[in-house]
Amino acid sequence: MRMDKRVLLLLILSWLLAACATPTVPSNEYLLMDNGLEKSQLQATKEKAVRLMPIVVAHYLAGNEIVLVTEQGDVFRSQNNLWAESLSSQLTRLTQQRFEKVLPNITWFGGQRLPASATALLNIEVDNFYADLNGIIHISGRWQVISALGELSASNTFNVKTELQSDGYSSMVQALSRSWFDQVLNPMVQEIARVFNE
Repeated sequence: MRMDKRVLLLLILSWLLAACATPTVPSNEYLLMDNGLEKSQLQATKEKAVRLMPIVVAHYLAGNEIVLVTEQGDVFRSQNNLWAESLSSQLTRLTQQRFEKVLPNITWFGGQRLPASATALLNIEVDNFYADLNGIIHISGRWQVISALGELSASNTFNVKTELQSDGYSSMVQALSRSWFDQVLNPMVQEIARVFNE
């Protein structure tokens, strides 16, 4: 009986040592970048205060894995190509930075920083933010501006499809970034500027 315990113990230790010795594949982490921030054009508006609510992403996008989605709706989560920061946090932070730059007469509040006076709200929801297996970027969702009085001032949807110029996760992340800023935020900035000039 004592010999059986020793054999069992040796087997368990061998298994644990083998598991520890198995090489792990290193992961790559990516951040969205606003490479066009410095050359963005300013938009004149009246002075306002707006609270940018945290951008809400669909649940399948909420993890740290970068996802690919097929036309049939199969979701592939990369285990080795990850967001260095949650997608929601990145989009919120970068969107606020862009808006502070291009809409300078609007005081933008994010997170828990709130002024004593009433502010308008900007809500952005993202349903899709991925590439498919055919090399097409998909970004879609909706946004609304709610006035300080609680009335809907503006709203719209966005649905962007862009072809990737080259293969690879780095190229995909760069294309997602460009599409977010150029094709989603730039038109949104124009509409927000129009609303806050009325």
